[in-house]
Amino acid sequence: MPPKQKGKSQKKKKKMKMKKQKDGSGLLEEHLRRAVLEVDVLQDHLALRRQVTRRAQEHREELRGKLQELQGDLQEERHEKQAIYSEMTHQHRTLEQQSAAQIHALEEEVAQLRDKLAGSQYALRQQREETERIAAEREAAVSELRQEVDKMESEYEALLHSCLDKLLSKLSVAKLQWTGQALSIHQQHKQILQDCGLNPLDI
Repeated sequence: MPPKQKGKSQKKKKKMKMKKQKDGSGLLEEHLRRAVLEVDVLQDHLALRRQVTRRAQEHREELRGKLQELQGDLQEERHEKQAIYSEMTHQHRTLEQQSAAQIHALEEEVAQLRDKLAGSQYALRQQREETERIAAEREAAVSELRQEVDKMESEYEALLHSCLDKLLSKLSVAKLQWTGQALSIHQQHKQILQDCGLNPLDI
């Protein structure tokens, strides 16, 4: 009878050992599965942030293109203004030369030429004021676009840094959790071996 009881006791200990190992393995697999899910979620979040950043960069390049186009238009407008001013100045000088050559013989014609000169000067002044007004409006629009581009660059840069900081913080927390869980599982296995009369250092 005593030998039979000893055999039953050994079988019972063996079953308990296998059950504890199975429970420990299942717990480890569950922790690993959760860790994999957390990593997948973080990767999806990072991909979304990259997509937002890429769209912001595309929008910034589009604004830069518009800014360059406006600058080109402004430069062309300045050239046109200079050409008009040069032409009107040339006409003015031509009228003065003609009036100086004919002043003694053509007094009435001189008066008419002076009227034309005054009209030309008025038109020149009006054209100059209109050109300066248009140039000022274009320069204001260019300045506003520059400010908008600078503001958007700052906002998108701050958003990107914020997202990266949050991601790093989450990864750090996850790493601490995984480390704590791994130590806990290691301690459980160590305790199981000790309960079975085995020294973990000998394995």
